[in-house]
Amino acid sequence: MKNFNKILLLITVVTFLSLVFTQCASQQSATSSTDNTSKGTPEYVLQKSGAQLWAESCIRCHNTASPATFSDVEWDVAVKHMEIRAQLTRVEAEKILEFIQSAN
Repeated sequence: MKNFNKILLLITVVTFLSLVFTQCASQQSATSSTDNTSKGTPEYVLQKSGAQLWAESCIRCHNTASPATFSDVEWDVAVKHMEIRAQLTRVEAEKILEFIQSAN
């Protein structure tokens, strides 16, 4: 019975380690084949400018504010908040923030 438990434990450990190594290898190859800033970002988002994303994203829920309404620091806070609230991707938020701050 002890030998059976040892064999079962050994099989479990080997299976677990092979799963871990397989996952690590697949994540590493996926990371190396894509750009870290646009990883998982849809192509249509990458093609749009910050102004387009700003107009399309913000108007869904409220009137868009003029870039002069807030300072660059205030816009940074507002965009981080809306990244979560409006479920913007990191790339969308960065493009929108860059546009607003350049127009400010």
